[in-house]
Amino acid sequence: MPDARAVVPTLKVIDADPGADKICLGRLLVWVRRYTPWVSLEPLDERGGASLWLDMTGCTHLFGGEQATLDDLAIRLERLGFASRLGLADTPGAAWAAAHCVARDIVPAIVPEGKQRTHLAGVPVSALRLSLRPLDTLTRLGVRTLADLFALPRAPLTRRFGQEVCLRLDQLTGRIDEPLSPDIERLPYVARMAFPEPIGRTEDVEAALRGLLESLCHRLEKDRKGARRMTFELFCVDNTSERLQVGTGQPVRRPEHLFRLFREKLDGVDAGFGIEFFLLTVTATDPLDVEQEAVFQDTTDHVAAPVSAGRELALLIDRLEGRLGTGRVLRPRVRAVHIPERAAGLVPALNANKDHTVALQDREAGLLHSDRIRIRPGTRPVYLLPKPEPINPLPIQLDTPRIKTVPLPGFQWRRSTYRLTAAEGPERIAGRWWQGLLPPDRSDEGASYFALCEDGGAVRDYWRVESEAGERLWVFHLPFPLVRGGAQQGALHGARSDPNSLDRWFVHGLFA
Repeated sequence: MPDARAVVPTLKVIDADPGADKICLGRLLVWVRRYTPWVSLEPLDERGGASLWLDMTGCTHLFGGEQATLDDLAIRLERLGFASRLGLADTPGAAWAAAHCVARDIVPAIVPEGKQRTHLAGVPVSALRLSLRPLDTLTRLGVRTLADLFALPRAPLTRRFGQEVCLRLDQLTGRIDEPLSPDIERLPYVARMAFPEPIGRTEDVEAALRGLLESLCHRLEKDRKGARRMTFELFCVDNTSERLQVGTGQPVRRPEHLFRLFREKLDGVDAGFGIEFFLLTVTATDPLDVEQEAVFQDTTDHVAAPVSAGRELALLIDRLEGRLGTGRVLRPRVRAVHIPERAAGLVPALNANKDHTVALQDREAGLLHSDRIRIRPGTRPVYLLPKPEPINPLPIQLDTPRIKTVPLPGFQWRRSTYRLTAAEGPERIAGRWWQGLLPPDRSDEGASYFALCEDGGAVRDYWRVESEAGERLWVFHLPFPLVRGGAQQGALHGARSDPNSLDRWFVHGLFA
């Protein structure tokens, strides 16, 4: 490598990544299925090379012939940023030799049918896909092209190299078949429907889709499974196709519900000159046991109402997701975070449905649950302010008896005066200990209190207080100034460094 850099100083060197190459080839394998479904991937050999095999038998006329098919494939690969060499022949061995030894960039090579010997006579013996040991031996013996190898008798080749060299020669010329095994994703739930004449009416498409859904749902019911994601593909006679995908929040095997999800997207399908083939696939499933339906539908039955309401809510979310788009329907969810600003958030509704069973169990126990954090009801306000707002505590009157359970007699907030009659607390909520009092990349000078609380850089003592008028608020007090590097820093919002100072109070939420 240093010698190469000395010759070409601008040489760019990138380390080989076989894992990334394999992933890229796998994605290309899926992409080239637009030309033929019979596609396979040649594994990486000992020299680090790999190839994609496409069996184009009966498919080239759909793209205008053999030459037009190769030209279209080469142009599309170039637009994707890949440099390719393409070869076409009636045997896999001849196609491999043409692609690696005859073709050039964006100039495919085609071997005429039955002309492998004459058309590939001048290519090197490496075109036979031999292992390194016989290839080196043939090179040292002066056998450099396939023409030299064809001139040798087969018996000495077999005694010297075994069956490998003669086998590769026979595969190249077609004397021995070399079948290709396509890399097809095996999906157990697939339904197909072909038509002798193309169809294009919406009613016909819907009728065919209903039949395919009923067939798949019947198979899912036998296996006690439900569909989570499904794909409906429509293949037209003009070499175009449409793909519709739907997802569900819970396992579903109701044909009418799945049909309703697909019908939301059928309006945008362009049938072109007609549709000749349908393919319905269940790409993801989950276990789904048999459900007992109510014999008598009684709306006053409060026991069965939560289960029915939860199922109907999941079906409604599926319809909204299909109409508005993936990830557009959100629902609130409690997070496993003790900091109030981050204790809740919005998550995609389809992903949050799986927590419905856990939420019902915790609701019966009287707890709000999120992974590892359990909160007693009534200890958190219904409405949390976007940012904690400072309050002005009322001065303590010496001649007025002070209630021991109330931390301060009252305060002024938003031009209103609140005189406290009861309080419960304190509840200390500290910052995240693994990050310290302040983040390492943030300066405490000029930082807002909300930003520091959000990053876990403050310790707070919360109180649930009640005023004479009955208002219930969630307030907190800074018990001590922030410490950084062993030195005390001034409190935020102009608070003094005295830990018992009364101007270190804030209101953070309102109870119902």
